Amino acid sequence: MLTSIRPDHPQRVAIAGTVINAATQEGLPQVRVRIAHAPLACVQDFLTILEEVLVSHPHLMAHYQRLMGERPVTSATLKLAQVLFDACERNQWLATPRPDQALTGGDGHYCFVELPPGDYGLTATLYIPNLCQGSTHGRVRVDPSDQWLAFSALDLTLSRSEAPRLTSSHYNISYAV
Repeated sequence: MLTSIRPDHPQRVAIAGTVINAATQEGLPQVRVRIAHAPLACVQDFLTILEEVLVSHPHLMAHYQRLMGERPVTSATLKLAQVLFDACERNQWLATPRPDQALTGGDGHYCFVELPPGDYGLTATLYIPNLCQGSTHGRVRVDPSDQWLAFSALDLTLSRSEAPRLTSSHYNISYAV
């Protein structure tokens, strides 16, 4: 069972790795690593966390319940959960880090904790406006373990390319006179 991150509750690392710059072989900081594919037990855990957040926002909980209804949890449900996590993050409703994504540290390392066993797909995305961008993905299997230091490793190599330059023509701004 996925749990909230609390300082008094040690977490077992399930997946850890480094996002590496393909050109320099150095770790890349500030890259978003997101779970793009997960076993249904993990998706259900994400939904449970979302329900805990949405309970204090009745209008959103009503929309969520309408969306989910009696539908079974499927792999497509992960995308719905991430859209809802995005909304919660934008509105600063999350008291703990998102369980479905991580941001690499200064040395390019990332980790996910307390994930149920199964096959996972991760996507690493870098976007620095007007400078560079890149994306890569990989797959990893998390095996059941009761050992504290057992985790699945997945290093991701990312090729950076020049980001498109945003100019005033990219913005559709009209002024009322």
